[in-house]
Formats: sequence, C-alpha cells, structure tokens
Amino acid sequence: MKSKKILIVSASIGNGHMQAASTISEELQADDSCSVTIVDFLQVGQFRYPTLNRLQIELMNLMKSSYYGILKVAPNLYKGLYRITENQQTRKMIDFINAANQKMMAGLIAEYRPHGVICTHPFPLGAASALRYKRSSYFTLAGIITDFAVHPWWITSGVDHYFIANEMMANELQKYGIQRNQITANGIPVNRSFMPADRSIKKQVPEILVMGGGLGFGSMDATLRRLEQLPKPIHITVVAGKNEKLQQHLRVLAAALHNEITVLPFSPHIASLMKRADLLITKPGGLTCSEALAVNLPMVLLNPLPGQEEENANYLHCQGSALWVKEENDIAIKVAAILNEKSNVLKEMQDKCRELSPHDAGRKIAEKINDLVGNRGKRLTDLESWQKAGVQ
Repeated sequence: MKSKKILIVSASIGNGHMQAASTISEELQADDSCSVTIVDFLQVGQFRYPTLNRLQIELMNLMKSSYYGILKVAPNLYKGLYRITENQQTRKMIDFINAANQKMMAGLIAEYRPHGVICTHPFPLGAASALRYKRSSYFTLAGIITDFAVHPWWITSGVDHYFIANEMMANELQKYGIQRNQITANGIPVNRSFMPADRSIKKQVPEILVMGGGLGFGSMDATLRRLEQLPKPIHITVVAGKNEKLQQHLRVLAAALHNEITVLPFSPHIASLMKRADLLITKPGGLTCSEALAVNLPMVLLNPLPGQEEENANYLHCQGSALWVKEENDIAIKVAAILNEKSNVLKEMQDKCRELSPHDAGRKIAEKINDLVGNRGKRLTDLESWQKAGVQ
C-alpha cells in the first residue's frame, strides 16, 4: 500500500527543473510506499472559474516567452534584474511574490493532500513556505537546487530540507541561517542512465558533442566554424534542441564545412551521446553539466546566461572539470590544447569530473525524502489536521 503521497512541484523554465523533478519521481516510486505526482507550477490556476484559470495560464506562458526573449535580445538587462534580486534589500519583493503565489499552492495542497512537497524551482518553494507560515505546517517541505550556487530567491522560512550540489553551497546556506542538519550535499540529481563511462579507449578521431540547452541557445554556428581551425579532423555531434529553424540552418552549414558533423534535434538519448563523446561544448546549465560530470565528460563552457549560469561556469572552471572560454575566438586553441595527445589535460579533467560526479544523488535524495516524510506521516494522514490547516 502506498502510504506516502509526495507532490513534486517544478516550473517549465528551461528543461533542467522539470528533468530533476522527473528523476526524483522515478527514484521515489521505486519505493512501493510512495505515490508521486509532478506538477508544473506555471500551468496551475488559482481561480474557481475555468475561463479565469485559462487566462492566468496564458499570462504565465506570455511571461515565460518574455523571459526567453530578454535572454536572447537583451541579456544584460536580464543580468541587471538578476543582480537586483540577489540584493537582500529586495526581500520584500520576493516575499510579496511568494505570498501572491500561495493561493495556487493552496489549491494543489487541497487537491493532492500530500505528506511531502518537493520543489525543484524557487517559485513554488516560496509559495509553499508562505502557505505554511499562514496556515501552520502540515506537510514536509524540501527544495532541490539545480545549480552550483545559491540565489537568495531559494532562501525562505519553513523549509525542512535543502538538497544541493556541493559543500560551498552548504556554507552559503548556513550564512542565511539554515542549519547544517537541514542540508544534504549529494549533487544535482540526474537520471540513472548517466553512469560513469569507460574513458580508457583511445580514438583515432576525437568526438565532440555540442549542445546549447533544450532551447537551442548559444552561437552554435560560430562554434562550428571556429572548430574548423583545429589542426586535426574531428567528428562533431550537435544537439540543436527544440529550435527547428536552428536545426535547418546548422544542417546547411555542416554540409559546407570540412569536419564531419551530425545535427540532431532535441534528443532523449543524451546519456549515450555523452558517453560516446570525448569533450562537451555547451552553455553551463546546471543539469546538463551534472549529467556530464556523472559520465566523466570534460566540458568547454561558452555563452553562459547572466546570473546562475555564469556562477555555474565559474564553479566548474575553478574545480578543473571544465574550461570556461570567455572569448569565442579562443575556442579552437583551447580545444586543441585539451585534445593534445602529448598532454594529460583531458585525463586530468576526466578525473576532476569523477570527483564531482553526482552519480547516485537521485537515489540518496529519495531516501532522505522518505525519511523526512516518514517521520511526520502519522499526523499528516489525520483528517482533523488537514481541516485545521484550512484544507477541507
């Protein structure tokens, strides 16, 4: 019998947050005692009337489109907004948004009556925290941060546990007043298919995987042109994401270049592609980089989005598992140095990836969530407790 009901709430901004939610869901459902539901917070209505709910969801989709537009057209504007939200003086603004979103969270709690709420995005985490503050605490609340640094938006009262990528983040959370026993640093959870790869086999032609995230961001065409400058031939696989126009453009370009290039759309087989590759060139999204770490795949990081991705790039560069190339004209020189058979650079980067690998993080996080929810399960199943919390 499934005695624990777990609600995982994410947000479909990019792919990483939802992918982390899916990984944790699979791990939790491996335990017969857990029933798990995943909800996209951006697709949740808070009104009694369906028409108003549809309007709200359409507004959310418009806001998401505007977010992507700002990233493409005016990244410096986004960077400025990001830095503003880093400032603790904006805490009142964050609290206001969390309070405004709590009605949506209340609707989810009323519908699913979970014993545990797990959030892989700060918006639902803040809303759940605001709800608990208003109506008392009747569910376990945890946040899974899917980057390599902590943004203040994740910091909110009433969170029982944080799951994070590294000990540096643990130190940062403690500065915000979070107790160390409320923090688990196992790594960002990735699917079990991302297992350590055998990197001992030498290839005659190096394999380079080029990715721009699920949305196909990044100057992929410029990257392919610059890789033509390498002294030896390489095979390149490009994952263009969901951007069909970009796919068509890259296929035309690939036919005119000397390197052998395969262009793919958004792919469910990223684990296999990463295991086959010798080097990954990508923008530093938290989940993509964690997947690369899990298969011991060194990275060259380009075009980070302002804010979290810049912090991800800095962390991985400093740890030695990736090289952050800030000047695109340097790509060929840097890649040639990494692939140079006479140096140990590639092997050293593989070893660093192995040290940082989040392998098994999903299972460990699921086990901890089970423990956290299990310790509170009895009073959560009591109908009187739900009624006291305002859920009828």
